[in-house]
Amino acid sequence: MKRTFTRLAALATVGLAVALSPAARAQGTGGTPAPRPQKIMIVNIAKVLRDYNKANFQGAEITKKREAYVKRVQALQDQLAAINSDYQKATVPDVKKQLQEKALGLQRQIEDIDREAKRELTQLSNDTIVRVYQEIKSVIFDIAKTNNLDMVLCYPAATKPEDENSPQVAQLMLQTPALIPFYHSGMDITKYVVDTLNARYPSQKPEVTPVSGTGGSPAPMGTGNAKPPMPGGGN
Repeated sequence: MKRTFTRLAALATVGLAVALSPAARAQGTGGTPAPRPQKIMIVNIAKVLRDYNKANFQGAEITKKREAYVKRVQALQDQLAAINSDYQKATVPDVKKQLQEKALGLQRQIEDIDREAKRELTQLSNDTIVRVYQEIKSVIFDIAKTNNLDMVLCYPAATKPEDENSPQVAQLMLQTPALIPFYHSGMDITKYVVDTLNARYPSQKPEVTPVSGTGGSPAPMGTGNAKPPMPGGGN
């Protein structure tokens, strides 16, 4: 994985050198035409996940299910605590035995709910993350094809300007294998990816409306509201 990201970062550097250098476009050796300028864009994947409405809605639904399980377990634990208190006060052996049996029954119910919760929540989480990944991947692929891009690189970074100085973000950015765009000009198409995702895969929230494109199909980046300039000023 580390080698893969290293190669991608190297390709990005080479690609930009070709795209931005007039000399590289003009030169050729022995009559061989110079290589076509490469079009490379970057996407802040953390911001995509934060602003992708459908993914957030599904995540909230999973959280609600988890909270429901927690409430069920908490109610049984409260009963268990009360029984344990009564057990400590009881002096009659038969009463202590009955309380002990009740406690064991409640403990089994808690364990059953815990297993059920882990099974359901794990399945829901796995299904959701795979679906979100496939949706993001398909949108980026279609944007790249529509705009004749050669490469789209994703990187994790701050999702809000005020988080730029966060230690957590700094650690994330410096981790390998993170792409680290300390500087770029007109390469980031994160907003365009978010807009297309929300248009193609709308959330169940009624207030969410498509921002760009029609029917979730990416329009060329040279038109519409989301217009990231191409490297080197090309189309």
